[in-house]
Amino acid sequence: MEETPVHYLLRLHPDQEGDQKAVRAKLGKFGLQDEPKNHLDMQTIDALADALDGFKGGVVLVSHDSRLISRVCQDEEKSEIWVVKDGTVTFFQGTFEEYKEELKREIKAEVAELS
Repeated sequence: MEETPVHYLLRLHPDQEGDQKAVRAKLGKFGLQDEPKNHLDMQTIDALADALDGFKGGVVLVSHDSRLISRVCQDEEKSEIWVVKDGTVTFFQGTFEEYKEELKREIKAEVAELS
């Protein structure tokens, strides 16, 4: 997790050494980011959310990225939140903001139990 995709590929293919720009361009075609933990940057999140907004079909998004989920779930008429917990999947009746507030309450309760 400490090595970027670019450095990883350059290590595996030393013949490409010094050509980081070409490796980044190839990785970009697959949506991979040049950072160790492969998180999406804000520009990529916005571009993905804009593309999904124009998409006519359905999309299942699995993410822990609050910014991405917030952008994709902005239109409450078109979005649903399903929660995966303890091996079950349940529909959440409410907005993403309400879901975040519920999570905060659950976390506070768990912390209080541990204290």
